[in-house]
Amino acid sequence: MSEICTGCGQVNGIREYDEKLWDIYHRIDDGRSTYEPLVFDSEWLQENIHDEEDHEVLMHTMEKDMHNRGLCTVCARPNLAGVDESKIMSEEDAREMHDMWAMEAMERRMGC
Repeated sequence: MSEICTGCGQVNGIREYDEKLWDIYHRIDDGRSTYEPLVFDSEWLQENIHDEEDHEVLMHTMEKDMHNRGLCTVCARPNLAGVDESKIMSEEDAREMHDMWAMEAMERRMGC
């Protein structure tokens, strides 16, 4: 039996539903699916997280990053609440846009 996510209210455990969520998420025209996530390595964590307060700040930061990228902070799947149908691109337009964003990200990493 499927469960309901307590964060976004969507059904969990149905593969076809999840695939459609991700398909729509990658076609939203605001680029949220291309935002680079915050990544903390274990060395950074060991050097900077010393107590419960540091840990809470880290968790809040990661949740805010997920929210900014349009992901549910509980189940980590796309949260499409508030996404208007007019903001969803065709598959071809989305592919072209993602190629452009990938090129821009590569150029930023190279320092161009």
